[in-house]
Amino acid sequence: MPASPHIFLFDARPDLADALEQRLRARGLTWERRPLTGRAEAEPPAAPGGLAVVIAPPEPEGGSADLQGLLDRLAAGHVSTLVCGARAASDQREAFVEWLGPDATLDEIVGKIGTLAHYAPLVSSLERELAHLHRLGEQLNHYFTEIDQEMRLAGRLQRDFLPRQLPSLPPYSFHAVYRPASWVSGDMYDVFRIDESRVGMFVADAMGHGVSAGLLTMFFRHALRPQRIDASAATVGSPREALRELHHALLRQRLPHCHFVTAIYAVLDTSRGVVRLARGGHPYALLVCADQRVTELHSEGGLLGLADIDDQFEEIEVALKPGEKLVLYTDGVEDYLMQPRTPGAAAGKSPLRRPIAELCRRPAAELVAALERDLDQQAGSLHQPDDITLLILERSAAKADN
Repeated sequence: MPASPHIFLFDARPDLADALEQRLRARGLTWERRPLTGRAEAEPPAAPGGLAVVIAPPEPEGGSADLQGLLDRLAAGHVSTLVCGARAASDQREAFVEWLGPDATLDEIVGKIGTLAHYAPLVSSLERELAHLHRLGEQLNHYFTEIDQEMRLAGRLQRDFLPRQLPSLPPYSFHAVYRPASWVSGDMYDVFRIDESRVGMFVADAMGHGVSAGLLTMFFRHALRPQRIDASAATVGSPREALRELHHALLRQRLPHCHFVTAIYAVLDTSRGVVRLARGGHPYALLVCADQRVTELHSEGGLLGLADIDDQFEEIEVALKPGEKLVLYTDGVEDYLMQPRTPGAAAGKSPLRRPIAELCRRPAAELVAALERDLDQQAGSLHQPDDITLLILERSAAKADN
């Protein structure tokens, strides 16, 4: 049981206040009597859990200016208040204030005081808790605002690592779809010149998304070495060697086992018209032929950055013929692109969903635009569950090769 609160009795009717004091004394309650005036000595002291009983003057609709001033001060101090002998005006329905009209009996007043005396300490305690929660909410709001600003900055810095403009090397062109699930993405892609005839391209996906995954992708971009430099000269490393070196660079960071990267790295040799690629735990690349047949390019390779994973990555070479496309993507878009995998799937059947397979008949620029529009229409597109990245290398038809 909470202790009975101290009662402040403000009276403008001594006859009623005298009778009320006798009843309060009989109930064992304590009070302090003060005049209902505008003077400073009548100011209610700070009394957490206190109760104010105001014997109002016999005036209609809320009483005098002294009464209203007192009620304003009590309301500002969140003091539970009972006003006896007056009716509240329509604009005087403040919280923590109860009103008893002029026709209220002494028994009704005493009963109401007893009820308020019981609950006033609880109300005061709740008010203090609410005030504390309000202060905490303001602090959290300030904290989350700072976090949001930092995440926006981190996302902008990460996007600076992405290619501002994809290279155009007729008859070869590159096209990309990139949609982070949050400010900072766990996906990363890039297309870059290695030398006069070779172009590197990769798509990587760090475990999860957010800050930790974003940091891993930026480390990946920094640690990927497309060239090998020895004492005599620099040579272009194979995709297999690049992934092996990247795997060991991640291992040297001694990351927790829940942090790893999947990636696929390819090198286009424009002089020969071939692509060499290797993958580490990543979805298979897709080869879209000129006759619209779609083939998954299977190559073996484990997750990057896990100590118990073999560092051998299988490398394959594919001739990219006129009108063909090479498609690299992350698992965030896999369910959208690919048919469900079933053990009894017919050999040679396209792994793509039918609407996507039909889109692949279009030039890559039109394909990307159509994919963007279709993704916008998907349920939950404003709050996608995972990062989405898709990178397309296209060799234009033979008539444009001249």
